[in-house]
Amino acid sequence: MTDTGANQTALRIFPFGGVGEFGKNMMLYALGDEGVIVDCGMGFPEPGQYGVDVVIPDIAALSTLGIKVHAVLLTHGHEDHIGGLPYLLPLLNVPVYGTEVTLGLLGGRLSEVKGFKADLRPLSETETCQVGPFTVEAIPVTHSIMDAVSIALHTPLGAIVHTGDFKFDSAPIDGRHSALHRFAALGDKGVIVLASDSTNATRGGSGPTEASVGPGLRQAVAGCNGLVVVTTFSSNMFRIQQIIDAAVASGRCVALAGRSLERNVGIARDMNRLKVESGQLIDIKQSSQIPQRNLLIIATGSQGEPRAALGRIAFGQFPGINLGKGDLVIFSSSQIPGNERVIHGLFSHIYRRGARVLHSGQANLHVSGHAQAHELKTMIQLTRPRYLYPVHGEYRNLVEHGILGVSTGIDAERVLMAENGQSLIVDEKGARLGDTFAAGAVFVDGTQRDAIDGMVLRDRRILAEDGIVTAFVLIDRARGRVARTPEIAARGVLHQEVGEEVLENVAREMEQHLQSLSREVLADEEAAGEEVRLFLRRWFKRNHGRRPMLLPVVLEA
Repeated sequence: MTDTGANQTALRIFPFGGVGEFGKNMMLYALGDEGVIVDCGMGFPEPGQYGVDVVIPDIAALSTLGIKVHAVLLTHGHEDHIGGLPYLLPLLNVPVYGTEVTLGLLGGRLSEVKGFKADLRPLSETETCQVGPFTVEAIPVTHSIMDAVSIALHTPLGAIVHTGDFKFDSAPIDGRHSALHRFAALGDKGVIVLASDSTNATRGGSGPTEASVGPGLRQAVAGCNGLVVVTTFSSNMFRIQQIIDAAVASGRCVALAGRSLERNVGIARDMNRLKVESGQLIDIKQSSQIPQRNLLIIATGSQGEPRAALGRIAFGQFPGINLGKGDLVIFSSSQIPGNERVIHGLFSHIYRRGARVLHSGQANLHVSGHAQAHELKTMIQLTRPRYLYPVHGEYRNLVEHGILGVSTGIDAERVLMAENGQSLIVDEKGARLGDTFAAGAVFVDGTQRDAIDGMVLRDRRILAEDGIVTAFVLIDRARGRVARTPEIAARGVLHQEVGEEVLENVAREMEQHLQSLSREVLADEEAAGEEVRLFLRRWFKRNHGRRPMLLPVVLEA
């Protein structure tokens, strides 16, 4: 870089992710040539990015910036803030600071990384600590997850306040309020930069309290005489607590469907942060032994993920759980932009089973965990920053947040607009854009933890090493069956391994598998295509240890 701000009191800011986009949040703050990273999250692939399970920040530029990174500081335990660490922490090899629940959730994720032991350190909400060149202060804030904090980094120029995700909840479930007085105290001492969450900058007013969801949940559960299934985000223990309370109030026991949900609830219970009495929580395998009017199931899959628990329940593929007439599925969650079509398709599958759907558009079943316009303005007014830096959101969110800042009295030129890959420099002279740096994305196969060097490179590698297999399947939707034996074509696959006779046998095996599926699955082209892909992937891995590119083509006869 050329404009590096070599002065040891100059502040440099490097957004590696989460600025100009939702997800994979990661920010590097540096004084001189020493710095800390705040958050290291993950995102999810966009449609068409086949073979990608996880998207994480590209940190290759760290080796060229000449900055010694002392630690990673975490604001909270959502995947878009911690999900990159299982992949990147072995490369960074630095301590990680976080609050109790945040480290508990991270520890569960890091346990999947074989041969690596992380240095996890508690982050106090009452005392400061020295990390590299910064005096670090963690400030409690309310959010849709326990133990969220904002991070204040004290520098000779003033404090940097990195809000993380927050809201100002007037009646938090656990009684832990956002520490408004501490933000005000920082404002009195002098805040040089406020890097603030922009997720809900386009929504006016203030968001309702999390506790407001409880009555709606209790009413919905009490009004159902059959099985109740509730889906929500698996890390939102405040919501899960209210779901459990609603179940108990209606004389129901609770079962959990989904590995991430079971893991997170286990962590919260071990920390005594979730109140569940003996006998209220049963193993999902025992659910078939409980009368449906006495059972509530909490399931993962609120975004319509086909292999998540709710998706399998909706397709009638979850062992021991069969939705029927009189049953109710409650969506206590928001629809992440881009997922609407898939979620609405899931609604239809639930209705085909005879059950009914209730969502936040019909009743008070969900509130956002992010500050809306009035709360964002309150944060600005409390901290009175010299510079406002909108982060966490797409570009439109950043711009609207900047407009809110101007409405509170911040000069427009003191609103810093810098997306991923655009550094900022703040010193005695003021604030300015620094050089750009590489801040792209690394695509990861989440199962194998292999980084994928872009989709084109991935395609070329697969084609060169394992070839491509295309399966053509004709479905008779009226009868809900495969119309004829599928046709499978292979290109770039070794002929001695997969000849014509082998492919014909595979096609017959796949036909038998597809014919065993429900009429409903076969009538859904996307679901049927996923079944074809999974069958072929397992067959090639089992028989040849290869992973060719798989292109299922499902057509209506």
